[in-house]
Amino acid sequence: MGIVRRNSSFLLAIALILGVGASIFGGVVAVRVVAAEGSAPVTAATDPTANNMVSSYGLGSIPGATSGGAYEPLVITPTADTPAFITDRLAEQQGIVLLVYVEGASDDMEMLSYFNTVKEQYAADSTFMAFEAVAVTELGDTLGQLRVSDPPILAIIRGDGVVSELYTGWIGLKVMEQRVADAVRGL
Repeated sequence: MGIVRRNSSFLLAIALILGVGASIFGGVVAVRVVAAEGSAPVTAATDPTANNMVSSYGLGSIPGATSGGAYEPLVITPTADTPAFITDRLAEQQGIVLLVYVEGASDDMEMLSYFNTVKEQYAADSTFMAFEAVAVTELGDTLGQLRVSDPPILAIIRGDGVVSELYTGWIGLKVMEQRVADAVRGL
């Protein structure tokens, strides 16, 4: 009993600290429970073609919140500045896979080889267009509508003009194949 009596003030301080900590923890939990009950439930997107939710890539989304926390989809709308080879494909409801790259840059050249491999597989289903960065003036206002400017750029545009996928950096063959396959299948 000598040890307990000698350390009684220390033990009392520990008990007080634990009691205050428990009451603070309980208060935080109560506030979080009340806040969670008042919030709307989070649900997944039900439209498989709608990729306009916030993601790590920001794919196909532009600022301008709409209902449900989604962003308005990025759409290529033919204008007087849009080149005919893009306008014609969209008028035919033909999908477009567009790559802008820098000639000589090793990663971009590797991406171009992947692009050509995927093109061999899906050329019957989509139009594939590759442009060297110095020739982007041929694209008219397309990059402006995509809101991108620095290559490498890979855009997968559905026949209705909605941008299915937009990458502004290097991607590998498997990702490119899968994204083009998904777009061809309408996903």
